[in-house]
Amino acid sequence: MAKDKARYFTFLLYPESIPTDWQNRLELLGVPIAVSPLHNMDLSSVKGQKYKKAHYHVIYVAKNPVTADSVRYKIKCALGEKSVAMVQIVVRSMENMYLYLT
Repeated sequence: MAKDKARYFTFLLYPESIPTDWQNRLELLGVPIAVSPLHNMDLSSVKGQKYKKAHYHVIYVAKNPVTADSVRYKIKCALGEKSVAMVQIVVRSMENMYLYLT
């Protein structure tokens, strides 16, 4: 069964799971990437937890249609095995996704 391919993806990065030079390493991938400011005040829906764990939202724009697994592999190679878990295809508006980041 063929996996879905796309050019626009999003994922989260957690500060404790990425190297200190993570921004430079992402730049070396050679594709357009947008990174949000640190989200450290998002309210949690988990009982007893006021805020979600601090994280960055990232948009990744591939040169050609690729799978989410391919993007995950490239990010893990660049930032380390524990850097990213879930990579999702942007299925709605890329403009809205970017506005949410900024």
